[in-house]
Amino acid sequence: MSERGAALIGTLAIGFVFVLVLSQVFVAVGRLGAVSAEVSEVASYAAQQGARYGDPDDATRIARELMPDADVVAATNGASLSVEIRIDVPLVGPENSPLHQTVIGRATTVYSPYRSNP
Repeated sequence: MSERGAALIGTLAIGFVFVLVLSQVFVAVGRLGAVSAEVSEVASYAAQQGARYGDPDDATRIARELMPDADVVAATNGASLSVEIRIDVPLVGPENSPLHQTVIGRATTVYSPYRSNP
C-alpha cells in the first residue's frame, strides 16, 4: 500500500470517529431539549389543573401519570400552587447509560378567586 493510500485510510478513520462523536453530541442536545420542553409543559398543565379543580395531591397525581419516571413535588402557599418535576436524561447511549443530566421543570399557577373550594 502506498503512502497516499495509508493517509487516505487514516483520514477516513479519523473523520468517521469525529462524525460518530459529533452525532452523539447532537443526540444528547436533542434529548435534553425535548425532555426539557416536555417537563415544563407537564409541570404547567399539572399546576393549572391542580389549581383549578383540586389541590397539590391532584397536581402530583396528574404529573406522575404523564411522567411516571419523574420525581414530582407539588406545594401550595394558599395563594398559588407550584409544581416541580425532576427527571434524569441519559446523555450518550442507551437508557441505562452512566452519563445522565437532571432536567427540572417548574410551574406556578395562582388560585382563581372564583374557585368554589380553595
